[in-house]
Amino acid sequence: MKIQNKTAKLAKLSVAALLVGTSMAAAEDIPVVNVGGTKISLYGFLQANAVYEDGNNGGKNWTEIIPSKAEDGEGRFLFNVNQTRIGFNLAGPQKEGAPEISGKFESDFSNNNDRAGNGVGGFRIRQSYGQVKFKDIGFTLLMGQASDLIAPLSAPTLNQGGLKSQGSLGTRRPQLRLTQAIGPVEIAVAATEDKAPASPAFPAFQGSVKGKIPAVWAGEKQNIEIILSGHYAFEELAANDSAGVAAKDEDDWVAPPTSWSGVASLSLPVISIINLSGELFYGQNLKQYNNGSINITSTPADREDGTPREGAGVQSMGGWGAATVKLPLGFSIAGGMGLEAIDENREKKKSPNKNTVIFGNLKYNIAETMYIGFEYANLKTDYADEIKDGKAEKVDSGKLNRFELVLNYAFK
Repeated sequence: MKIQNKTAKLAKLSVAALLVGTSMAAAEDIPVVNVGGTKISLYGFLQANAVYEDGNNGGKNWTEIIPSKAEDGEGRFLFNVNQTRIGFNLAGPQKEGAPEISGKFESDFSNNNDRAGNGVGGFRIRQSYGQVKFKDIGFTLLMGQASDLIAPLSAPTLNQGGLKSQGSLGTRRPQLRLTQAIGPVEIAVAATEDKAPASPAFPAFQGSVKGKIPAVWAGEKQNIEIILSGHYAFEELAANDSAGVAAKDEDDWVAPPTSWSGVASLSLPVISIINLSGELFYGQNLKQYNNGSINITSTPADREDGTPREGAGVQSMGGWGAATVKLPLGFSIAGGMGLEAIDENREKKKSPNKNTVIFGNLKYNIAETMYIGFEYANLKTDYADEIKDGKAEKVDSGKLNRFELVLNYAFK
């Protein structure tokens, strides 16, 4: 009888461990499921966005490029829950002395900017990767879809667009990444998917160097982060047949313009409650990088005789800067500016050539897991002159004011 009782108790304990994970996880009140030694924890948030924009925004959930004379149109209200997110962190199984293995799966419903039924723009995979970390030598191997190495900081905006086409380049893509930590410095390189050609002949490449300096004046866990990063992509389409291969060997074959960037990022704690952050970049053909190049698709520019000029592409410069201040009673404020400008001498057709946003927001943490926020943003897009009958005609700018209310309820 005693043996049967002990067996029953052990069975109950095993079921409990399966449902809630290890005793340590339970003690920390983190729900963890243990599957074959792999600990899986759930996280995410529910989010609702209510938006008013005072002009023509092209019928989108968020505005990146403002149509010319947008302010002449009527204002419109927009509601959606597309940013709702769900994810899983994975860890183990772990053996003593063995490399540390982990992974992540993360998704939301904001695959595109179009308004759709039930408030859902399309399920998408944000991140899905596994990684192996050799802690003794500070080396990490990652493979799967993860955040870019370039432009890794996020501007403190509530706007769902996250400064797309307005100064922020970082996004996510499939990659094979190698990272080496050397003291406070982290060096990383990655071969990534090149999304520009339908069938890319080569991968794209990214690299970064990140350094951390303790900001002891701002608190024990505060660090200054300085990151230099960049990428290069050939953007060459793979030939489909022998005729295509032979065409590339001809003297008159013109390689498509390449995509490249150089980015400097900085996060600076001023004091314990104030942080300054920002990024500055210069690059070419950046549409596949968070809709950079003001979302313009590059085409080879023409020589005077009408033939394509090799290496020509849409070059732009931009970035963003912002300040965040933590206030008493669960409040915080943030504000900043994002900007991208095109070299109009290289892109002479009618197109956006400067995109600007100025934003400010107020957040109130109702509880540890919920906040409500309000943001005002002023958006403006300038356009290059349109050439008609050999004459330049001015294209009016587009301007919008955006008012956004957000409710976010997180779980982890």
